[in-house]
This record gives sequence, C-alpha cells and structure tokens, in this order.
Amino acid sequence: MTFPPALLDAAIPRVLAPPVPARRPAPERAPLPCRPLVAPPGRLERASLDRDLAAIPLPERSRALLAGDVVGLDEVGAAVVLEVHGHLAALVTTLGSGKADVVAYRPHVRALTGLGPGLTPTGDDLLVGLAAAARRLASGGLLAPRAASAYAESLAGLPAGQTTSVAHDLLLRASAGLFPAVLAAVVEGLGRGDGDFDLLVERVRQLVTTGAHSGADLLAGAFALVRGVVDAPEAW
Repeated sequence: MTFPPALLDAAIPRVLAPPVPARRPAPERAPLPCRPLVAPPGRLERASLDRDLAAIPLPERSRALLAGDVVGLDEVGAAVVLEVHGHLAALVTTLGSGKADVVAYRPHVRALTGLGPGLTPTGDDLLVGLAAAARRLASGGLLAPRAASAYAESLAGLPAGQTTSVAHDLLLRASAGLFPAVLAAVVEGLGRGDGDFDLLVERVRQLVTTGAHSGADLLAGAFALVRGVVDAPEAW
C-alpha cells in the first residue's frame, strides 16, 4: 500500500526533532462514555468515503498530526507531532497491507501509548481513532478483517504504567470494540452515501470540541486510516 504523500511529507525532517520529553502522569478523570459501532450493513464505496472526507472541516491540530507540520509549535509540541506522525503512517501502511500478525503492530503501538500531554495523551487518542476506523472499514469490506483484529489485539496487554489510567482503560475498551460515543458517531457516518454532510459536520464538531485536544487527535487517527485506504488499491 502506498501511503498518501500528504501524511508522509513532514514539514521538518524527523532527524531534526528534539527528544520527546519523558511521559509524565496526568490528573485523572472518568473515561469518555464508550459504545460499540453501529454501522449500516453492506460494502463501503471509496467514492462515497472520499466525498465525506472532503466535507470534514479538519482542525489545525488534526492537520498538523496528519502532515507532520510543526510550524508555529513550541519545541515540545513539535517533537510530539513529528514522533507520532511517523508511527501513525507506519500503522496505516501495515493495516492497509492486510497484515494479520499482532507483532507487526506492537512496536508502533508501544511507541505511541503515553506519548504526549494530557489525560489521554495524543498517541493513545490516535491509536483509538485508528481502531474505530479499522473496525468500520473491515465491516465495509475495504480492510482485511484479520488485520483489523490483529491491530485491536495489539492494544490489549500494554503496560498499565506506560500511560495514564484513563488512556489505558480507553485502549482496552477499543481493543474490545468499544469507542468514545462522539468518535463512534463520526465513524458510523462515513460512507453512508446519503449526502447528509451537515449531519456529518455537526458530529465532527462535537468530536473535536471534546477535551483540550483529544477530539482532534481521535479524529486524526480515524481520518488517517480512511484516507490511506481510499487512496490505495486493495492489497489483500
């Protein structure tokens, strides 16, 4: 699978990124309400997904994570964006290739969990967004189900101390097919083909206003995989 250039071309080479700061514990809060995806039956169409993606108003933070764009960020923020960008691209490529081996996903998952600031660090939010999109695309026939299952399995069994307890719980729920309700609503709305872009945009608005940055990070994870699959030929 060829990864979309927009996600691979970082604004600053990764070798210039300062070291990512050590993970620090964050205050705790109750996890976001989660539920299973409820997607309509039938095969997803790439053209319909492409139209939906074009209608989504991506916030600047989501765009930065997808493109590896560090313009305007402080040193810490730039380091996090560059670090997560590379692992996000690798996971999208591996999922798109249909690999069904948990080992293929685990190194990038371990690298992302706990990475970044917040109650649910950026890396964890991206992982959950990817998991939701993988489940939707697999049910719609655009992603190998065994690959989606292997990726979901890779989210389980991670060391609890590597991230916050809230994020760890969110990863466990995602591995079991349960996702933040605001994220699930967006993912379910993709590819429906009903042309109701206003509803989709409203769902995205509700998602990206969740937390200081969690909503935008969750959206970036889901968007990255859907965009990668739409732009690439089937590889499995």
